[in-house]
Amino acid sequence: MKKISYREFLRKDAGLGDEALKFFAGSTVGLMAMGPDILPALDAMSSQYTGFAGLGLGDLKDPEVAAFDEPYIYHFPDGNASVARLLVRSLIPTVAPGHTMDDVVLADFDYAKLDVDGAPVRLRLNSTAVAVANAHTRGGSVDIGYMRAGALHRVQAKQCVLACYNMIIPHIMPELPEAQKQALALSVKMPLVYVNVAIRNWRAFVKLGVDDIHSPNAYYSQTKLDYPVALGGYRNPRDPDEPMLLHMEHIPLTPNRGLSNVEQFRLGRQLLLSTPFSEYEARITDQLDRMLGRGGFQSARDIAAITVNRWPHGYAYSADSLFDPESAGPPPYEIARKRCGSVTIANSDAGWNSYTHEAIDQAWRAVNELKSA
Repeated sequence: MKKISYREFLRKDAGLGDEALKFFAGSTVGLMAMGPDILPALDAMSSQYTGFAGLGLGDLKDPEVAAFDEPYIYHFPDGNASVARLLVRSLIPTVAPGHTMDDVVLADFDYAKLDVDGAPVRLRLNSTAVAVANAHTRGGSVDIGYMRAGALHRVQAKQCVLACYNMIIPHIMPELPEAQKQALALSVKMPLVYVNVAIRNWRAFVKLGVDDIHSPNAYYSQTKLDYPVALGGYRNPRDPDEPMLLHMEHIPLTPNRGLSNVEQFRLGRQLLLSTPFSEYEARITDQLDRMLGRGGFQSARDIAAITVNRWPHGYAYSADSLFDPESAGPPPYEIARKRCGSVTIANSDAGWNSYTHEAIDQAWRAVNELKSA
């Protein structure tokens, strides 16, 4: 099951025909950002997808996926943005009022307080690292070059954590050992598109009796009403006559053509970046009109705004037994994140896991590596 795809398992072992396979075509893309043709059958089983109940293998749930058995109620209205805002406010208390998660959603942030001379913590936005090296000159242990407002700057630090996209690290830190560079290069992220559609009311959903629509073969595989979260002074819509946000997902894959996971990720990134907003918009209005038209929805009248969030480098790479070579040694991400001098590596990429808690765990590990150095 490690070496056959979920699609092949459904076709050969579960005995599904072509029409039934189409139903499952988009079943895995929302959670995994991968289609059934590049997802190992074993991973599909551990993630509780359909088709494995009769195998008599017992409870083989992935512990992280098993958490989905609980209701999905621990959710900020702005997603992980509130997690970042809580962290920043804890580090720089003057940036915003409040002290708890209940007041962070509506807290006004003063961005001028992020980078103040003499402050113990300084957060500099819009500054892209372009060169990192263990220094061999007086004045610091790490040389860091970054671009800001079109100008190249250089700073020196005692220690450094690189928590950027791990695949880019060999390009900005060429002194790394070759084996580590190769391991870092394996972290090819998964592209995805999240769309927010602001609608003037959600009466059509009530009339049709739906709140979450899966469309396995449509351009947008999922369309759902925003989560009903009320937190502090933030109040979610309760009346169908109130405005509402819709969440729609598009994963730019090229399935069932013999392409590997990485080949599909790279091709998907090209497709994503070459698609104009007008194309995304046209597909949004067409799909919503066809799905919700019987409930009285009219896109020209009922859509107030659209935001298309393109993530060319979205989910962190995850181990894939269909395509990754087997190795008796440590996994590639352990080789990739190894400390080099006064520089260590974090990000969820460093654990090949796209969840927020993985990013936090890797940050904890990286900082403690430097503390013990």
